[in-house]
Amino acid sequence: MRNATEANSYIANGIDMKPGDEVLMTDQEHPGGEQPWQLKARRYGVVVKKVALPKPVKDTPQVLNLFNDAIAPRTRVIFFSHITTDTGVVLPAKDICALARSKGILSAVDGAHVTGMMRLDLHDIACDMYSSSPHKWLQAPKGSGFLYVRDEVIDRVWNTIVTAGWDDKTIRAERFQRIGSSNVPSLYGLRAAIQLANDIGMERIEQRHRELCDYMLSGMMKRGAESWTSPDPKLRCAIATVNVPPMQRMKLENWMWQAKKIRIRGGDPSKLRLSTPYYLSKGDIDRFLAAFDEYKQAS
Repeated sequence: MRNATEANSYIANGIDMKPGDEVLMTDQEHPGGEQPWQLKARRYGVVVKKVALPKPVKDTPQVLNLFNDAIAPRTRVIFFSHITTDTGVVLPAKDICALARSKGILSAVDGAHVTGMMRLDLHDIACDMYSSSPHKWLQAPKGSGFLYVRDEVIDRVWNTIVTAGWDDKTIRAERFQRIGSSNVPSLYGLRAAIQLANDIGMERIEQRHRELCDYMLSGMMKRGAESWTSPDPKLRCAIATVNVPPMQRMKLENWMWQAKKIRIRGGDPSKLRLSTPYYLSKGDIDRFLAAFDEYKQAS
């Protein structure tokens, strides 16, 4: 696939559902995860139902209770972000997928932020489907994504793009790759990115991500920011999300770039989503915190 958006479209387009059947997701899904289902809802009459995640999410039981309470007789798919793009919470994917399977519901996970941020074992998670965009945290070329479909459910997923061989079930996952010409340079770039991560060690990368995120989060909370990042260490990794009213995040974002050449992201009116990839140093974070202080004092 080219990215998680394309893979999520394969998932939504590929699963047979009847009018009134439900897909259950969170209220923190990326448009590239939600909109394929909204298209399916408009075209075929399926129902998109959302679980409202707290800010911050407290712990795993809280998440599981929210999903369990939202499951209805016509829930056919649970679709959720492993790490949400809104607040960066690391949802308990293995537990959610186990809940889905216990009720005969398909599980589909949007892992756009996971690959390269933290260790990933799809067989351990035991999801039915998983999408990702390795250009984010693995630093692979843009246009190199993937879709995983568990072999036991692969025959329940229709192709979205087809050429000869799409209906040959003996070739299993390869039938989804019968799309014509592929971007071979991008695939080689993906291979190189995987090799780099393996050379460093994903365990080391994940540990550093967590350390830098905790350092950033601590620094912002000392400055009076409201944390939307989970207090449970298992439910956070390399994204610290804070709320800083009455600051206007877009004004702060523009000033940070124009005055300090520091790039941050967020959401209106006052949310900051601060990413801490492993190539940052604590000195880089200190430079941001000092710039934040300068802006705050001048406001």
